[in-house]
Amino acid sequence: MAEGSLLTVRVADQTHTIAAEGRRTQLVLSALLRQAGIALNTRCGQRGLCDGCLVDLLSGQLIGASSGETLAATSEPHSIPACQYHLPPGGSAEIHVPVRSLLAHEPQVVTSFRINVSRAHDPLWQCIELPAADLRPDQPLADAVCEAVARQRDYDLPVRAAAELALLPPPATAVLPLVLEQAGDHWLVYPGDTATQAAPFGVAVDVGTTTVVAMLVDLASGEIVNTASALNGQVRLGDNVLTRIQVCITHPRMIGRLQHAVVTRTLQGLIEQMLRESGVAAEQIASLVIAGNTTMLHLFAAVDPSSMGTAPFTAQFLEHRVLRVSELPLRVQTGSARTAKGAARPSRQAAANAAKCDPRPLHNPAVHLLPSAAAYIGADVIAGVFASGMVYQNETRMLVDVGTNGEIVLKHGERFLGCATAAGPAFEGSGLSCGMRAGRGAISHIRLDKESTGPEIDVIGDVAPVGVCGTAYVDFVAQARRAGLLRHTGRFAPEAAAHPRLRTGKHGREFVVADGGDSKPIYVSESDVARLLQAKAAIAAGIVCLLNRVGLAPADVKTLHLAGGFGFHMDVDNVIRCGLLPGFRREQISLVGNTSLAGAYLALLDSGVLGEMKQIAAGLETIELNLDPNFESCYIDHLAV
Repeated sequence: MAEGSLLTVRVADQTHTIAAEGRRTQLVLSALLRQAGIALNTRCGQRGLCDGCLVDLLSGQLIGASSGETLAATSEPHSIPACQYHLPPGGSAEIHVPVRSLLAHEPQVVTSFRINVSRAHDPLWQCIELPAADLRPDQPLADAVCEAVARQRDYDLPVRAAAELALLPPPATAVLPLVLEQAGDHWLVYPGDTATQAAPFGVAVDVGTTTVVAMLVDLASGEIVNTASALNGQVRLGDNVLTRIQVCITHPRMIGRLQHAVVTRTLQGLIEQMLRESGVAAEQIASLVIAGNTTMLHLFAAVDPSSMGTAPFTAQFLEHRVLRVSELPLRVQTGSARTAKGAARPSRQAAANAAKCDPRPLHNPAVHLLPSAAAYIGADVIAGVFASGMVYQNETRMLVDVGTNGEIVLKHGERFLGCATAAGPAFEGSGLSCGMRAGRGAISHIRLDKESTGPEIDVIGDVAPVGVCGTAYVDFVAQARRAGLLRHTGRFAPEAAAHPRLRTGKHGREFVVADGGDSKPIYVSESDVARLLQAKAAIAAGIVCLLNRVGLAPADVKTLHLAGGFGFHMDVDNVIRCGLLPGFRREQISLVGNTSLAGAYLALLDSGVLGEMKQIAAGLETIELNLDPNFESCYIDHLAV
């Protein structure tokens, strides 16, 4: 048996000591830390391909997991990926974990969105009242109820009775309370109960590749009661959809692990947090709507996404799919229900309607996965097309969703054309020297002045900065180029060599943006700029190729809707200056925010939205950029700034 080893870990102002014995000494540091409750951002699946889990070796020795070589501490800390080193048997080491390397680092709540369409109030789960006079006396009660509801509601889908309805006695009052639930290809009618008075709530969710955002909604009033967000638990198994698909191809058992990571480890915690903060019981959740890209929806439902990893890139399902909570590893803890006579209500409307609801159907609510168009044009994009309002506009419009995956949709006349580009996670701060997602301590904006030696910065939470997020990186590229610090190639200009903020680091020249909260400088390197330009070029080339497909120029587009939690906080002038939206003018750009979440919210409260989204998904023409002969040259052209 191997000798015991000791690891001392410094995180912020805390120090932890971890003892490892036996086989645990062979665990890479990231795995050892995770077992100790200090999870790092191993977004590339612990393959050493990113900088998410960087730690500093302060003292002692470590062993390279693949090379077997010994790395000894020196007077200067070694910055190393924790997934590539382990402790020596019988040895010890001391490391420092930067805040930005922690998986638990709190993300910014990216729930801002703008809805450009009107909606009806016709939720996927609702309490209704049916006049007893509308029931045909010559029919069994269940049949009479279904016929009367169908006649009253005039839905496109059939209305069917739940088993409990057949057990009801003939109505003794003038009004029969009922519960109506959209169950996919039909509506389901349950009996109501005026004695329970439990008000229904819904949950709208945007399952992003890196961030999951959830929203608790009062179904009676449409009021947004609470929101919460967190890192998608899958990031430690892969930082993008292609990595996660490849993991499933190589190790099929990973499908279940990836589902557990997003459903149990991520969404369950978000729902419990919202319920706890709002005083709502789990039994009051009546419906859930999930938006996300096609791969995320497959993994959410534990469906193998492997076929999307190789040509011809086909999905196992694209249609609107309805699951039940009992089919998912989602076990939300219950609490005390809010009732019309109990705790303070989130809205008067909900209190007025609460007495019509029966909580019994809420124990196993429906989970709606919104429809997608193709393997790489998912439900998040379809939701965005609807929520942005472009579907109802006559003028030529474009939706650009900036994130780990860059999706673009063009509406021209009656046609919808869409494509996806592999932008990568750079815009979310991933893989960059001091990059982090938009959370507390992240530098969100950078302003550079030719006359000033020091940049002005904005920090989320007004605290000491710990890293740089995507919006600030875009600011830096645009403003450094304007200030003459960067050349069009993305390299620092020779004439900027004397700038007091410019230094030479181990990976080339670096511009120091600020002094970090952990006494380490926060900087942007030339390699960071190169990765940002690659991500920018992928999206810019996608925009140009999509416009070329129908013979249009940027000037022909009435409005470009810039979407994503990232996009809503952009400085539009800097977005244009850095070349992300080539040829567009400021007045053409409309920031619409997280339209994926907006679409999920709309579908939750207006059942008719589902039909609209299905039509959009069915009619969208998917353009495969890898088959476009001009894409590669266009991409190369846009690598400059």
